[in-house]
Amino acid sequence: MAWLRDGNEPTENIGFEFRYGRRYYDQEAVLGLHTDVEIKENKDAFGTGVTLSLGREFGEIYIRQNFWFYEDKTFYLTNLSLEGNDIIQTNYLAPLSAKVPVRSKARLFSVKNAKDPRVLYVPFDNDMWTRFCAQRTQDCGGSYEVTAIFDDASRHGYVIGSIEHDAWKTGIETHGNYGFVTSVLVYGGAASAKTRDSRGGHGNVCGKCVTSPKMFVGYYEDIRSGLTDYGNANTIICPPLEWDGGTPFGFNSFAGLAGRISYAAYEKTSDVMLELENLGFKNRDAVYVNFDGDWFLLSDEELRKAVELVHKRGQKAGIYFTPFACCWLKDFDKEVPYTNGKYVYRDILLRDEDGNILPTVSGSYPVDPTHPGNIMRVEGTMRYFSELGFDYLKTDFMSHGACEGVHYLSDITTGIQAYNYGLSHMLGILKECNKEKPFFVDFSIAPIFPYQYAHARRISCDAFGEIEDTEYMLNAMTYGFWENGTIYRYTDPDHVVLYQSFDKPVISENEANARLLAAVISGTVLLLSDDYQNEEAVERTKKMLRPEYLELARDGEAFWPVEMAVGDGASSMFVREKENVIYLAIFNYSRGKRTIPVDVKRISTKLGAGALFVSADGKRRYDGLEFEIPLEEMEAVLLSCRVDNDVARG
Repeated sequence: MAWLRDGNEPTENIGFEFRYGRRYYDQEAVLGLHTDVEIKENKDAFGTGVTLSLGREFGEIYIRQNFWFYEDKTFYLTNLSLEGNDIIQTNYLAPLSAKVPVRSKARLFSVKNAKDPRVLYVPFDNDMWTRFCAQRTQDCGGSYEVTAIFDDASRHGYVIGSIEHDAWKTGIETHGNYGFVTSVLVYGGAASAKTRDSRGGHGNVCGKCVTSPKMFVGYYEDIRSGLTDYGNANTIICPPLEWDGGTPFGFNSFAGLAGRISYAAYEKTSDVMLELENLGFKNRDAVYVNFDGDWFLLSDEELRKAVELVHKRGQKAGIYFTPFACCWLKDFDKEVPYTNGKYVYRDILLRDEDGNILPTVSGSYPVDPTHPGNIMRVEGTMRYFSELGFDYLKTDFMSHGACEGVHYLSDITTGIQAYNYGLSHMLGILKECNKEKPFFVDFSIAPIFPYQYAHARRISCDAFGEIEDTEYMLNAMTYGFWENGTIYRYTDPDHVVLYQSFDKPVISENEANARLLAAVISGTVLLLSDDYQNEEAVERTKKMLRPEYLELARDGEAFWPVEMAVGDGASSMFVREKENVIYLAIFNYSRGKRTIPVDVKRISTKLGAGALFVSADGKRRYDGLEFEIPLEEMEAVLLSCRVDNDVARG
């Protein structure tokens, strides 16, 4: 089949692949077989259009390809199913398999007149300081859940990805030559070290009808709009977790305090947060004062006292948990909390088909989300946190819950099924225990999908205060900005260090400003993290919190990258339009001076030669269609430009 967008080259030779029994098959296996063709009008949540179904009998099973095409949409949807009278088991279904024949001049997902075509690598999760990467076509390889094939100069391109996340991990394999892609394979059944799966393949999906994830294939004039459209398409199938409490402002203890957390340090932090609130560091849903992973160093009495303290002050309290991972476990025979002695940790750890406990991932053992011992552990912990009065939960090492393995519940046969099962239970308990108040859920290290169990997800792995941390976090924002306001209400830029992380030297004011501005443009969950028992950290924080930053942060909307062909780096410029003002954030990630060239037409098509960009203090002013911005080492600046009729005519 072929699918053609005006102005681009035909995308031909699109087929499918699947595994049945012990063998793998592709489109050639059904050549010559009779094809049942069904075309009918369709109207669903995506719009009005037609569906095309292609069915073929193949031995004992029936293979069905489905396509959904919509009026006034630049995308189509597709999936592949195997149907039979008996139970079918398969761990591989690829509804889209496209290859360029040898010596053919055909092109796959080609952008006409592309100057620098790229293929986007999207990591499965954000563990181990993984990075997104816009690879050149000759260097492209795999991606997880979604990819983009695009030309950064024109911004034209394709978005391809899964929009269903109930059973499968989706893999996307691309290969290419200089300037063009030669093969694309999109499939349910990905399992590798990059999905944190160390043994065996993807689990089997079972039933009399087994269906692949529904895939999204779209072409866009601006790839950034395409990625956002893809994010929204997911939410049509499964709505995100709603939140109307406003962008969280506050504090997280890890970077600033880590293992030095104590009741005294928490009380001092609450004191400082009150001072900062008086300086404008607050949002309509109050300020959160959050414990991280070392909260267990406090006694039950101290935890209760801490929550009561901040509540009396009109603040809110946050806590931390790893529902699907045992961190730094040494004693496998230690009793699992809240199980009344019925289970020890070796009982709840996830195992492979040979009964072996899975190895650690990031130092932590994966737990079986379906095991009754872990169900009791999670439920007991959620009830404990709720009874103490906490308002915010940060969950960490979530990918462990999606690992492939043999689960206690035999009808759960894949990692994603188990992950959904465990999260549905955890969120259900939180809702039951907090009917009278909002409770914010923030994923830390976690897969991008599924998403419907959290209000926010950290966009990257741990990010502290140095300029390298800022660049690393903004790599994820460069290519993952679309997660904000679509699948998650907020994208979390991690704790914001403005003075000193617990195990690092004091950072410069330029680094601190860059880290804060990066957090502001990220979407955001604005949680500071310093040791406020140090008065220098308090004074630095007061100095850094600029009113224009806080105003933008309250909106909870991510900026878009100006450039996306930066490999595994980060864009130097990010843009956002708010009402009739265009904001431009510019970063120098180097430890030396740098000059950033600006092409106004790349910033916004609404701007002309009369555009004037100014900083909030008025000290920086730039006009014209092109200009250069000199930056000191590790410096970042925020500029704004009003859009009016005079500028538009310029």
